[in-house]
Amino acid sequence: MRKTTHQIGLSVSLLALAVAQAAFAAESTSDTTEPQGQDLTLAPFVIKGDVLGQASDEEVRTYPGSRSVVEAEDLKKASVRGLDDALQRVPGVKIFDETGTGVLPQLSVRGLYESRSGRVQALADGVPLALGPYGQTSLSLFPQTLATVERIDVVRGGAAVQYGPNNVGGVINFISPPIPEQWETTLQERVTFAPGGRQLFDSYIGTGGRITDSFALQLDLNTIDGEYGREHSDTAVQNYRLRGQWDIDEDRSLSFGVQRYIADMDLAGALSVADYRDDPRQSTRDLDRFEGDTDRVWGTYSQYLGSFGPFDSVELSWTNFAHHSYRNFIVGLPFTPDATPATLQDAPRDFRVWGSEPRLSLSIDGDTVSQTWVLGARLVKEDVDFKVNRDNLSTGAHTVFRDWTFDDEGKAAYISNAIGLLDGRLTITPGVRYEHASMEYEGKVNGVAQKPQEKTAEEWLPGLSVGYQLNDEWFFYADAQRSLRMPQITSIVFDGDVAAELAWNYETGVRFSPSNNLRLEAGLYRIDFKDQIEYNSRTTRFENLGSTRHQGIETQVFWTPETLPLLDLHASYAWLEAEQRSGQFAGNEVPFSSEHQLAVDGRYRFAEHWTYSLDGLYVSSAFTDAANTEDENAAASAGKIPSYWLWNTALEREFKMQDGSVLTTSAGVSNLFDRQYYFRGIDTSPWGRQPAPGRTLTLGVNYRF
Repeated sequence: MRKTTHQIGLSVSLLALAVAQAAFAAESTSDTTEPQGQDLTLAPFVIKGDVLGQASDEEVRTYPGSRSVVEAEDLKKASVRGLDDALQRVPGVKIFDETGTGVLPQLSVRGLYESRSGRVQALADGVPLALGPYGQTSLSLFPQTLATVERIDVVRGGAAVQYGPNNVGGVINFISPPIPEQWETTLQERVTFAPGGRQLFDSYIGTGGRITDSFALQLDLNTIDGEYGREHSDTAVQNYRLRGQWDIDEDRSLSFGVQRYIADMDLAGALSVADYRDDPRQSTRDLDRFEGDTDRVWGTYSQYLGSFGPFDSVELSWTNFAHHSYRNFIVGLPFTPDATPATLQDAPRDFRVWGSEPRLSLSIDGDTVSQTWVLGARLVKEDVDFKVNRDNLSTGAHTVFRDWTFDDEGKAAYISNAIGLLDGRLTITPGVRYEHASMEYEGKVNGVAQKPQEKTAEEWLPGLSVGYQLNDEWFFYADAQRSLRMPQITSIVFDGDVAAELAWNYETGVRFSPSNNLRLEAGLYRIDFKDQIEYNSRTTRFENLGSTRHQGIETQVFWTPETLPLLDLHASYAWLEAEQRSGQFAGNEVPFSSEHQLAVDGRYRFAEHWTYSLDGLYVSSAFTDAANTEDENAAASAGKIPSYWLWNTALEREFKMQDGSVLTTSAGVSNLFDRQYYFRGIDTSPWGRQPAPGRTLTLGVNYRF
């Protein structure tokens, strides 16, 4: 039985009203006046030493590690179909796009891949997005939509001490637009047209701003409805979110939010080789679909505490978050694309998660040496109900195949010290994080009770980063850190000795900015992954069997020619060598890892209010199994995935009205040359060819007033 609740949403709504009333009461005694005629936005309080910060240009240029930001102008392009699509311009990030909507992202960073982005540490404004930050790291429910995100911060190294676990490949933070200073409303409609008369409608209404001098609210309503380009692809997404910020006084602030997200969609699934060649836009898996919803609430209290002892300033930040989530994949079995299904399987999972993280920053502003100490802790509790039900389509017989419950608790503490030398040009930041997770399991398989299990994992995770600003042109960095991912909930149901997955990450790189219109970046990295968890079918146990090494080069160049100041050019290249280091297939490539990835894009502004963009992406071939099978087998469950080139283009026109409002129209074509390419091994449709999205046309209009 599906479980739903509205208790979180109701309690947060009451909390928001209470906070608003308190803010109004405080405002009634204030003699400050509202600023007039200023185009400002409210930015949340960020303590010193926060690794992510606000992802400003200065923070990114002087960050002691690999870091990229997908800016707002890149997300707004009509040729961008989803948040995962926008990430493809970031070196080292690869996506496996099965829908073209971004509802179920498949993200891989530096060759670290697992179904539903299981090896990506994803955050929304610094708050974990995973269904279970410790026990279920995959994004099989992804409560983010393109219209509600302003930019994406991708930190591929140096963040393990403050942000964990599951940060072997780095951290991806989806950043919301700041709440406007003056009240502002945005209406947006995007329609994507695909062959076969299929359309997908993306509708957005956002309104918000200051209610008083110190209190602001932002309401976002976003729906996605239609078909995403193939048969059996009906999609319905609703994303409702309320955010607020209360500047209590000069030293204290509170930011908070509540969200309701619902997703229902048909899954077109993979095709046999013959069906793919006949028509890649068809579907032969008409039973497969997905449904899910989540109620989320979060809040951060920040306060400047003044000076204390040797510290010139002390700042406190305390974040709390909770969510109640449900997700279910309904599929026909067997997985063979052209087989007649004999069984209908559904796998409902229910998650109740609560987390709390206080953080303290203490700064010493010395004449020759400065220091910023950051001390933090985290407590996360997860309750998970995990079921698998099967219905025989011939007899109607119903079987509860699995009925599991999990109680997880994660505790962490960390400390770091950013030491500034040479007038702040050299920063050395040592740190260490301690993780402790306990996982309890009990349940039944086919009605037979299993032995209750309890697992505990604990690790010390040291890190060190160094950043050196040689002069205005050159910045050098290096970092080393130990990272981990805890055993997942399905890894502890068998009596196996399973420890946390561990990795050492190393990086070094340089950023060179010889002028304001040119920036070059180059970095080297290596990841030694020692303990990847794998299932041993011979012993029916999960074991730490896998060891892999991922190493490579990532480069970027940003250039605005002096002779063409309205032209912005960007290119990135990533080379990856991902090798299996143990087991039967030692020396082979890691499955799903591509050796080469090249992205190029340009944007040209002309006739004052017109913008044209063109971008291309090349991804080299990849194996889909540990044996590195070259030729595709009969079931298309193994075999090499071919390389592909993609091109996208978009045109935008902005109209500025006399009343100050702005109307923007846009048109974009994704997969301009209708390149047919495919993936394999996509979660609930692992056998066959999973067609990637074909050519689509998107028309959009945005009105802001």
